[in-house]
Amino acid sequence: MIRCIFHDIDAGHQDRCLFELVEDAYERREKVLIFVRSEERAASLDRTLWIMKQEAFIPHKIFGPHESSSQVPVGIVTVENNPMEARILIADAHCGLDFACGFDTVHEFVNRSSPEIQEACRERFRFYRTRKIPVEHLKTS
Repeated sequence: MIRCIFHDIDAGHQDRCLFELVEDAYERREKVLIFVRSEERAASLDRTLWIMKQEAFIPHKIFGPHESSSQVPVGIVTVENNPMEARILIADAHCGLDFACGFDTVHEFVNRSSPEIQEACRERFRFYRTRKIPVEHLKTS
């Protein structure tokens, strides 16, 4: 059954939280897909996964729209495609909700950068609830 976890953290700590989620899944040998909104953000996360912890290399790849590989444990995409059949989605940006529901676990981030974006996060939260998907709200200060 799918479950969704909303991480309510300061925007300045989002990359650290994302890295820790990826690291935990990698240690459990679970595949993770990270959805981002742009190639620039994909490149930024690629760098984060390389340098966040020098002693903890996490193999990963930025996938193009038509690429796939079952060998890569962590993928970064800018389009709604699951090229490695991951069961965990980290939505760094808002993707389609039907796409998100194709995973066992979805991690979303609460974004308070504007009233419109914050309301979009609330709408996503309500969407999961109306589909009777268990939702957790983790507030970190």
